[in-house]
Amino acid sequence: MIAAAISSFSYAGPASLAAPTGAYSGSKSVLGEKIDATFTFGTATMVVAISGAISVDCKAEAYTFAAPKVDITNIGKAGDCVHDTLAKEKVSIEDVEFSSSADALSVTAKYGFLPITFTLSKATSESEAEAPVGTTAAEHAAWFEAFKLAFGKSYAAEEHAFRFGVFRDNLAVATERNQQGEARHGVTKFMDLSAEEFRATYLGYKPKRNALEGQPVQPALPRMAANATSAIDWRSKTPAVLTPVKDQGQCGSCWAFSATEQIETNTAMATGKLLTLSPQQITSCDKVDQGCGGGNTETAYAYVQKAGGIEPNTDYPYASGKTGKSGTCTVDKAEEAVTISGFTSVSKGASGEAAMVAQMQKSPISICVDASSWQTYAGGVVGMFCGKQLDHCVQAVGLGTKKTIFGQTENYWIVRNSWNTNWGHEGYIYVKEGGNYCGIANDATVVTGAKIEHGVTLQ
Repeated sequence: MIAAAISSFSYAGPASLAAPTGAYSGSKSVLGEKIDATFTFGTATMVVAISGAISVDCKAEAYTFAAPKVDITNIGKAGDCVHDTLAKEKVSIEDVEFSSSADALSVTAKYGFLPITFTLSKATSESEAEAPVGTTAAEHAAWFEAFKLAFGKSYAAEEHAFRFGVFRDNLAVATERNQQGEARHGVTKFMDLSAEEFRATYLGYKPKRNALEGQPVQPALPRMAANATSAIDWRSKTPAVLTPVKDQGQCGSCWAFSATEQIETNTAMATGKLLTLSPQQITSCDKVDQGCGGGNTETAYAYVQKAGGIEPNTDYPYASGKTGKSGTCTVDKAEEAVTISGFTSVSKGASGEAAMVAQMQKSPISICVDASSWQTYAGGVVGMFCGKQLDHCVQAVGLGTKKTIFGQTENYWIVRNSWNTNWGHEGYIYVKEGGNYCGIANDATVVTGAKIEHGVTLQ
């Protein structure tokens, strides 16, 4: 989503060269997001206006013109107003050229890591100036090459054309989601996977019948209680109660990661010591669940409780993300560092979301959600266009607030994922609070009785 940018530049080029004069405008649609650009040249300055969601206001940027180049002097350097403001959204202007014969500008930019080019010309009518030009097949091919480079992808010759076709299909999906007008969707590291492949590889929630029966449940609270609660972000709390964002890799072990992260958090809150524990132990040793084939947090907790504890990650490191296999259980009971007595269900449905808000003031929460639309998530707050068929387990780690266009305040859940930091907001996604969006309140739990075993050497 490129941004509203208004910048002024001082012209320092030779007067003898044919130079652009007046206003040059154009529009382009990138993944369903419209970019409107106008460059206006006067006798001494150039004003650039790019409309969208980012606000840029730079009044005195130097430039030179040596045909055909319009060189914004410091655009590629930190400290330059336009560069720094656009860089906040990972957008950059790479090149501006003027064609005196066509009386038009050609602007090349980077939208994230995607190269885009659009033409600005003298508008002959208002309707023509507002008609956005879509991305081309050539740009899609260039995007696929940029995608492969960004994420280290390579394919056998016979697979390449198929993956490019899947990539283009996902571009259409991201475009449709952006047109719905909620969160921002773009080219993520999952764009070469079909929805079915994505679900089978990276989503792994499998509910167990009666898994929650007999477990204490916090009482539902009135909806008003949630709206009155102040924001909180456990990522910034001291002492820390969250380990860094993890990567489950090509294994449907999200349920084991969610359970492990909740045990880490509740252990840190109970003891003041934050340990990085082993999701591999749960993935390989919990025989009630299916390892990389999926599972749920409640039976993962039950495994840890019955097994007598969970090892540190240093003693039982995670390997299934690379192999895609659950692995053979090699637990060493002498190394089990943390034990738990059980878990409490915070919420089992929409009516319990206010109880989650209250619990969030006390601790982060393990949650299971519908993440089918997260394959293309690039930023913003997801809400009404997120489903409620649970397929993925993660951890809610805070509540944020934002102002709506009507000046009202809306809460959103800050959710920690297990797909590494090169997805979403550096590994996090924001989910609107107050409507059980993504099914976020359908399976929310915290751990009870977490403690560090005496005699265990901590690293």
